[in-house]
Amino acid sequence: MKKQIISICLFTFIPFVYAFEKQALTRETVNEHWEDIAFWEHGISSKLIEQGYNYAWESIRDKDSTTAWVEGSSGDGIGEWVIIPIKGNYQYLNYEDGILDKEINIQLKINNGFCKNEITYNNNNRVKKAKITIYEVPLIAYEDYRGTQALNEPFIMYETEIMLKDTMDQQSFSFNCFPKASFLEGRLYLYVQLTILDVYHGEKYQDTCISEMSATADVIKKQKNKK
Repeated sequence: MKKQIISICLFTFIPFVYAFEKQALTRETVNEHWEDIAFWEHGISSKLIEQGYNYAWESIRDKDSTTAWVEGSSGDGIGEWVIIPIKGNYQYLNYEDGILDKEINIQLKINNGFCKNEITYNNNNRVKKAKITIYEVPLIAYEDYRGTQALNEPFIMYETEIMLKDTMDQQSFSFNCFPKASFLEGRLYLYVQLTILDVYHGEKYQDTCISEMSATADVIKKQKNKK
């Protein structure tokens, strides 16, 4: 894993990396997700490469806290991200039925850090602050070779920032939001992206890790007024 290096350097120019940041999720990558969800490399910005270890996208959603996604940047992983699909009963909503008034509750669950044991947890970075981006995508399921495909480019439905605790225990976050895209057809499908903004530093390595991450979304039913 990446060792921590303490150094002092002089610099005169800081590139504005995020000024022209491209959207992480595209129509093309959504379609590739449906072709091979188990090894969807487009779901992460990077991964640590070590012989005999798998720190890839599937490790974050395998329901095994002893495995983890580990970003592969040279520093603390600031700006690195992971994307997963959101499950739930919202998936029956069709854009042609007019769904912009449907309020949706999203539940996000995260096991922060490398939770294999206390040693791996403390040795590596954990996420301290993150940006959460919810994408909505219109899908259609063809009954031929085309399979499930996105009809348009993903649209950012909701964005916020969260603070994570420095604990191996599972953490939960809840967001209420509405569909925003003016798509004319297709069934609603959601993805959530977590982007690392700040970290709790590891005692030995600079790798930032997340062991598990899952999300569900359900339509909030409106209560009928009682006469």
